[in-house]
Amino acid sequence: MNMSYFEKVYEQTHRSLLKYAIVHLDDPTDAEDALQNVYIDFYRRITQYGHIDILSPEAFLIKMLKREIIQNYRERERRRLRFVDEIREDRIPEEPFEDVVMDRALAEEILKQAKLLPKEMYRTFVLYYGYEMSVSEIAKQLDVGKEAVKSRLLRARNCLKQRMDESYSIGGNKHE
Repeated sequence: MNMSYFEKVYEQTHRSLLKYAIVHLDDPTDAEDALQNVYIDFYRRITQYGHIDILSPEAFLIKMLKREIIQNYRERERRRLRFVDEIREDRIPEEPFEDVVMDRALAEEILKQAKLLPKEMYRTFVLYYGYEMSVSEIAKQLDVGKEAVKSRLLRARNCLKQRMDESYSIGGNKHE
């Protein structure tokens, strides 16, 4: 019984909660993880206590998601502080990582520039490249036409290419 209720709630809320998580968390992976944690906790809750007292499952889940997002930011800050402490201690990594650092730096720069895009372009970009969703899936998820998705992706790529070209030519060659 709980599984069918859970599946029904999942189908009705997943789309809106995914949008909410993507908007409120910088990293698409964090948004996906937060949403997964919420649904796991929700399932545990209805298995243990039932669902009769939950008048609005979506409102209940959004409240849970807000808490998860706050927890995500707290954990991120803890990791940042630990990382800063490690740098202060001058720890030397055990593995060579020049190539990994280079790829990671480029990916971080692209994500940094993508965050500056208008919201709808950013969301579309993240869903396509971050979640590897198809144009059709994104159109359905964002409730827009396929042509709108294609247009946003094209504009996002052009904008990012221009920003990256400017960034590398103005600041000198960053790869040297």
